[in-house]
Amino acid sequence: MKKIIVVIFIILFHSAKAQVENDISIFHRILILNSKNELMVVKIENTDFWVTPGLYQTKEQTIKNGLDSLSSTYGFDIKELKLKGTFILKRELNGKHSTSLRHVYTAKIKDGVEKRPNEIEEIKWLSTNKAIEKITFPHINEMIKQIMAKPDEIWGGTLLQFKEGNKWKTKILEEFYTL
Repeated sequence: MKKIIVVIFIILFHSAKAQVENDISIFHRILILNSKNELMVVKIENTDFWVTPGLYQTKEQTIKNGLDSLSSTYGFDIKELKLKGTFILKRELNGKHSTSLRHVYTAKIKDGVEKRPNEIEEIKWLSTNKAIEKITFPHINEMIKQIMAKPDEIWGGTLLQFKEGNKWKTKILEEFYTL
C-alpha cells in the first residue's frame, strides 16, 4: 500500500511540475488588409518596433472577443477573419528560454475610421513587401511571407527568435507545413 501511495505522489508531483514548467503563452496576430490589399503595420510607442496588431490571450476573453476588441481599438469592424497559421515561437533572449503559440489571422476592413490606440505611435498601410521591410522582427516576416504567398492554406511551423548583438534574428526550426 505504501508503494502505491508513493507512486501516486510521484505521478502527481511530476504532473504538477510539468504544468508549471510548460506554461505556454498564446498570442493572436491579425494581418489587417484595406481595400487596396495593403497591410496595416504599427509602431509601438517609445520604441523602434514595427509590427502588425496582436494580443496575448487572457483567461477572461474568448478568441473572437479578443480579436474584435483589438480591431475596434484601431477603429475598425473587420470581416473575412480567417485563421492562416498556428506557429510555435521559441525565444532565446538574455539566457532565458520561452515558448509561445502564435495564431495568425487575416481580415479585411468592413467599415470604420482609423484611430490610433494610446500605446501605438504610428500606423502605416503598406504593400506586403514594404511591410516586411518595415517590420522589426524577422519571425513575424517569415510567417507573413508564407501566409501571403499561399493564402489558401493554413500553416504551421516552429521558429526560434534570438538576438546577435543588437540585431533580431530568426531561425526556422521546423519547416512550414500545411495543417
